[in-house]
Amino acid sequence: MPRSNKGIDRRGMMKYSTLASAGLLGSFAGCTDMGGGGSGGGGSKDFTKKAKKIGFADDWQKRRMTSLDEWKIGDRKAVPSEKKLTNKQAWKDSKSLKSSPFKLPDGWKDVVGDVSELQILNFGSLKYDPATVATYALFEDRSGITLNPLEIVVDQAIPKETAFLQAGKGKPEMFDVVITDSLSSFVSGNNLESLDALMPKEEMWEPYQPVMKSSLKYKDHLYAGPTYLEASLIHVRPDLLKKQGVPEKSRKAILDGTWTWDDLEAAMKAFEGTGTYAWAYRGSSRVYTMRDFMKMFYQAGGQFMDDSGTVTVNSKPAQVALEKMVEWRDKGWVPDEVVNYGQGDLADGFLSGQFAMVPVYGDLVPKAMAKFKKDGQYTPTLSPKGGKDAPNPTRAGIASPTGLGINVNAPTKKKLAAMLYLDTRLSLTSQWWEFVVEGNQSYSKDVYTEAAKTNSANYAEIRGEQMKLNKAEVFPQERPIKQHVSQECQKALAGDVSPKKALDNAQDYVDKVLGQ
Repeated sequence: MPRSNKGIDRRGMMKYSTLASAGLLGSFAGCTDMGGGGSGGGGSKDFTKKAKKIGFADDWQKRRMTSLDEWKIGDRKAVPSEKKLTNKQAWKDSKSLKSSPFKLPDGWKDVVGDVSELQILNFGSLKYDPATVATYALFEDRSGITLNPLEIVVDQAIPKETAFLQAGKGKPEMFDVVITDSLSSFVSGNNLESLDALMPKEEMWEPYQPVMKSSLKYKDHLYAGPTYLEASLIHVRPDLLKKQGVPEKSRKAILDGTWTWDDLEAAMKAFEGTGTYAWAYRGSSRVYTMRDFMKMFYQAGGQFMDDSGTVTVNSKPAQVALEKMVEWRDKGWVPDEVVNYGQGDLADGFLSGQFAMVPVYGDLVPKAMAKFKKDGQYTPTLSPKGGKDAPNPTRAGIASPTGLGINVNAPTKKKLAAMLYLDTRLSLTSQWWEFVVEGNQSYSKDVYTEAAKTNSANYAEIRGEQMKLNKAEVFPQERPIKQHVSQECQKALAGDVSPKKALDNAQDYVDKVLGQ
């Protein structure tokens, strides 16, 4: 019986997707004990004591936050030319950086001392990361501390990261963490410092999207600072919906973001026998099958881990979600070939006119706008709520955060300096560059409203509204559990087992792995 349910950004493609599809995330993410130094689960006492002395909460609003009156839109947009967007010195010379009101906490030098440089491990090349380069420049300008990136080729990143952590190496001092695959394992392996001193007051979380707290904190401690963020969005061809005769009521609900799975099914039915489809999902990828299942799982009201720490994958919302995916294929409402779809198939199909709607991340927006007329031929919308069969319908999507952790083995002064860089990452300035310059989602709520008000980013308002709804959970053994659930879902989608049997099989694995 089911358990009760209590309680194409360039970097995303280059980093997370490539690592995951290559199986490299499993090099360490499934481990529960990775060796290494430090105390784990709370950080070393000496570091924590000194980090508190920096005073990150002092004048935090004035330091980190800003407004359109203080940091004017003309100054914000005075960024380097397209060819120099990943040139650190060009950013230091830019008015966008010079005019930013962000500053580090007073007295930080008394605590950090004479640190002159830090090494930071970056998945992939910085030529794809203009906002990261900009934040590097901002930090260096304000601190005088040089950031030396260790750009690891994606097919070597995780093995190399694993090697230095297991060897207790103190360098790099900071490194990328794929939060919803690896954070819990890093914490269990005693590899991350607790960063609680960075956000010591509850009110300091208010300016940020809810997903930041739910994903960067684990077991009541903060273990990562924000880097880049991708998340759910639904991309729509309004002209195709109208041309195909989707009922006006459902079409209106889709476009204004009030729709449910019932409206989605009405659209699917209207496309029957036409050779094109209203919808599709990916059914052959460990990463992307799981993503598309999770979106519907959350829309049905699901949650993987309850307040007691029990992880449940065969709940009623999970069954409803997987049953719907199977039902739609059986009815021919999605292509039979979805069982062969992986990473880029939905985006490619949408751009070619094969699909009228696709549930992929916001990085599709610029490509779609380059090909289609805004609003008439293309618009994004919110996720649908689960249908009448869903036990607790929501409009949730998923978020895929990547964070930056601090190596517990690094010297204390360097770890304290690394905290300053994470403080810089929390600034509205850095978050603005992530969203407006690079096109990623932002953790900052104000970025969306200010970008919409100044017409600085396409569809900023709807992207911000969806971001408030998106979810990300962190639980033990997350990567191998998701991998196993994905494999079972693929079997159900292919018709090899029933949805219930697939999820029960996955639950047996979860119970065994976690000792539940």
